[in-house]
Amino acid sequence: MKGSEWNKWDLHIHSPMTWMASTFKDSEGIPEFVTKLGESGISLIGLTNYFFLAENEIEKIREEIQRQGFNITVLPNVEFRLAQPNKQWDWINIHCLFSESIPTAKINQVLSNLTIATKSDTGKPVYCSEVSLRESGKGIDEITVNFETLCEHISSHFELFREAIIAVCPNGYGGYRPNGEGRSKEVATQIDREGHIILDSSHDPLPVREFFLMTDRYPGANQKPVFRCSDAHGLEKTGSLFSWVKAKPSFEGLRQTLLEPEARLRLDVDFLQQRIAKVHFSRIEMEGKIFEGQEIRFKRLSVPLSEDMVAIIGGRGTGKSLILDGLQSRFTPSRPYNVRARRVSPERLSVQLSKTEGEFKEFDGTDNSYSYLHVSQGEIKELCQEPERISDEIKKMLRLHPLSFPVSLRNELESNLNEFRSLFEFFNMRNDKGQFINREEYHTLTITEIQKHIDTLTSEKNRELIKTFQENGKNLTAMNGYLNWLEGFLGQLSDKEREFIDQIDFLNSKGADHHLIPYVDFEPQRSAINNKITLAKSECEKRKAVNQGIITSFRKQGIEQDISGLLDKVTEYQQIINRAELEREESQRRLALGKKNIENRKDLIHLVLSHIQQEKDTVDAAFKALTEAKDHYTADQQTLVTDILQDIGIYGEVIFDRDAFYAGALSCMNGGKFRASRDSETSIQKLSALFNVHNLNDYIRLVGNEPILKVHDDKHADVDISLSNLLWKQEYFNNPGPHELLAHLFSPDRISSYLSVKAQFTYKGKTVEKLSAGQRGTFYVCLKLATDPFGSPFVFDQPEDDLDNDFIMHHLVPLFRKIKQYRQVIIVTHNANLVVNCDAEQVLVASNNDEVITYRCGALEDGDPAHGNTMRQAICNVLEGGLQAFEQRERKYGLNRTAV
Repeated sequence: MKGSEWNKWDLHIHSPMTWMASTFKDSEGIPEFVTKLGESGISLIGLTNYFFLAENEIEKIREEIQRQGFNITVLPNVEFRLAQPNKQWDWINIHCLFSESIPTAKINQVLSNLTIATKSDTGKPVYCSEVSLRESGKGIDEITVNFETLCEHISSHFELFREAIIAVCPNGYGGYRPNGEGRSKEVATQIDREGHIILDSSHDPLPVREFFLMTDRYPGANQKPVFRCSDAHGLEKTGSLFSWVKAKPSFEGLRQTLLEPEARLRLDVDFLQQRIAKVHFSRIEMEGKIFEGQEIRFKRLSVPLSEDMVAIIGGRGTGKSLILDGLQSRFTPSRPYNVRARRVSPERLSVQLSKTEGEFKEFDGTDNSYSYLHVSQGEIKELCQEPERISDEIKKMLRLHPLSFPVSLRNELESNLNEFRSLFEFFNMRNDKGQFINREEYHTLTITEIQKHIDTLTSEKNRELIKTFQENGKNLTAMNGYLNWLEGFLGQLSDKEREFIDQIDFLNSKGADHHLIPYVDFEPQRSAINNKITLAKSECEKRKAVNQGIITSFRKQGIEQDISGLLDKVTEYQQIINRAELEREESQRRLALGKKNIENRKDLIHLVLSHIQQEKDTVDAAFKALTEAKDHYTADQQTLVTDILQDIGIYGEVIFDRDAFYAGALSCMNGGKFRASRDSETSIQKLSALFNVHNLNDYIRLVGNEPILKVHDDKHADVDISLSNLLWKQEYFNNPGPHELLAHLFSPDRISSYLSVKAQFTYKGKTVEKLSAGQRGTFYVCLKLATDPFGSPFVFDQPEDDLDNDFIMHHLVPLFRKIKQYRQVIIVTHNANLVVNCDAEQVLVASNNDEVITYRCGALEDGDPAHGNTMRQAICNVLEGGLQAFEQRERKYGLNRTAV
């Protein structure tokens, strides 16, 4: 059984057997009447006659319905006129509808003891029966009844709400006016109080419906269902006016409308076409073993599913959740990471998905990618025990992608760190004496020492000549270097020219047009470079000539000095000085590169921090967008989402994980220097004393190269230094040197281990650490529904295990009642309030007989109360608090009979 479904009802319709105002033609008898009912698609009628029914009237109509093969429920409806007229002096009509289990004879028997307001001419009482009226000479068109007497008589012979329901008519002929004044208003209020349902045959019943759904009509007023009826007295109106009712076409279904006067009734003729189409699981078929290696199995079943709300119940061990585990085994639903559902492998299980266009799709494998919202038993509780995991789920629900730094930024940072590595290795290169041979001070010292040797080797007389010789030698070295650069660049130009010509030839060959790309021509550059080369060579020749003259001058001096040895030695020393000068210049160049490297790294880390801040802003913007009105939402849908989010706040927060930061940094440092001491100072505490980083702002200062680090000088006094200074203090680092620390501080992937954006939230003004696990679960469910309120099916296995009772009663129940209008809701529960107060359209009762799992399906109104096989009884037997849930619901609407 699919549960409660929408079908057409007409609770006020007359047959050809009606006592008065018949417009049926002579040729239009019961068969024609039933045919018209069947053609109109009516599922239930209130077969109406005045004051009492014709003999076997109900049975005759039912027999004809059965003969013609229609499935139409017939409820007896007796119409009375009250002795009190309305303001227009029309008689007010009151109806009494009876259960389909009560035959015509019993109804007439009871009514034959009801006295009418008018006495016979002899003063004797007259009763509502054909015999009494005939004996008294009264006609049906002239009699009335007293309202109080009628209500008392009906309630004393029939159990209200189980066997009989009183209906009143506020409009039309015979209607009372609920918005009148004075005595008229008093009468209307009395009728409103005593009536259980409203029958309306006007052309616009919606204002009437709105009026009777208000609870301020009078003190203590309840909402009452309004039915649109035809009041047909002939074939011409039969099937013309009706109500759409979501209930089994039965008296018990009618009774459900008293409990759900708004949700179970619609009065628009084209209501079904106006309904929002929902993607939903429409059928599930199962059979065979459920777990590998175990005997427990599904009975062969094909279960149609309601598109609205399905509640699955059952005692412990009955397998009530297995049907959802089997369902989930066929899909890859939306679920938190590393939360695993129970593994089932049904021997045969097929799920039918109904699409909005009326198409169906079968899923019977295990590799289906259809995504729906499935919350397994205990899943939320498990998730919410670790609040940091909730952040990732919030981002997923807000459809935010994980933070991803641009490839270009990653590449630039990698290049920057590689550049530093190269500079670090360059400046830390040592000779066999342990001297740093690439540092500026080393080269300066070399030049000074060699210059002293030259000064010692030459006399005062030759010093000027040697000085000139040295200057020329230095210039020649520089000029040779310059020539090498020019000749190298000339070669590069030729290579590039050939490369460009090849590319231009390729591109020109591909084009279909006549617009050819001209060749590049570097001839002006070559000419200029050749001129520079000529000039430089000329300058070299001049200086060589001068030096050759100096050599000749020394030789002319004869025996005063060993000129050849002196000049060779001076030349050797000068070459050393020249090389040292060049190397010092290279050291200076690289030192300048190092400063640029630091500044560039500061700029790049600023971009990294900006991206992190942007992610924080994205979280803020995503939640703001969630709360804003959507053009594609109806007003009711927008109100629903607003209600769901009313207690929720979400914001992005940049989180600096100090412990993770220092754990990563410690692995880069000299373990001996930061070994835990005997006085209980841990390695992390020692490292923290050096880095002095306690929060995000400190970290920003550190990577911004501010003097935040604290080291001890030779006198053990604290000195503030920057990161760039610390990197050169090798005693602080392990074998990989400072490069690992730089990667820890500047590599985006490493940064993400201690610096991230969390999607933080508040619920009812409380932050996560102040919320219970149940309140966290409540927040999680609300956000899940708010981010996807009108989409795929929502499956929730035992929500009471994860959520607070207060939330279930005061929030989840009304939320389910609203949201099931827009998406299918399927729950497994042992909470009777979720079944009863959510007015679940379909209930599945699980049972386990000798390890065979089966499910009984139906609606809340299913079953025969007289035989004790109702769904209501099953719910009370299975769910603790079921009886109380039914009684409280009925008490709210004045249905105060015994619950079972």
